[in-house]
Amino acid sequence: MNSSPSISLSNIFKQAFEQTKSNFIAFLPLIVTIILIATYAANTYIGEIDLSDETALAALQQKANMVTLISVLLTPIEIGFMLMGVKASRGLALKATDIFAIIPASPKIIILAILSFVVVQFGMALLILPGLFLLAMLSMAQPLMVDYRLPMTEAVKQSVKKCYEHAGIVIQMYTILFILIVASFFTFGIALILTIPFYVNAKGILYCELFDKQ
Repeated sequence: MNSSPSISLSNIFKQAFEQTKSNFIAFLPLIVTIILIATYAANTYIGEIDLSDETALAALQQKANMVTLISVLLTPIEIGFMLMGVKASRGLALKATDIFAIIPASPKIIILAILSFVVVQFGMALLILPGLFLLAMLSMAQPLMVDYRLPMTEAVKQSVKKCYEHAGIVIQMYTILFILIVASFFTFGIALILTIPFYVNAKGILYCELFDKQ
């Protein structure tokens, strides 16, 4: 489980910062759209709920389940963002319309997202940490399936294999990125304009380190 010395977390973050600066305009329209939708959804579904009302809490749980389902169905957008980061890390120019390249692969991405969600939830039901570990190990399966056109089972196998070999780097990186995303909400979501592209660029760079260079 020791990470390879050839993969440096500090170098990944440094390169991600440079890519975020150089490709900020390509990501900006998509990120602003996502933030506006998320803000509207939060205000519409959560803002008026009385947390002291049991009926309202039950309704909130139903809405939370619906949000989870919607997030799974929107997984292709996340993968599209990540593959934009992969494209940038390979030295290719980005444009906002690159996100539409993910459309043909969306059905199989959603299928794998659902299967991964079930596996991760099983791990979460055990002790939470196994679920988070599984989430990290499976995180590269969908982009592998699209980028290298691997069959679903092979993409899962390769993701688990490489992420497990470099588990130290993978878990450290996701932990730091998660903290950055959460901290962004304390700026009323404004910082997400920077942290979302930084996240996808860092993930794309790690992906290239694991599968292009190893």
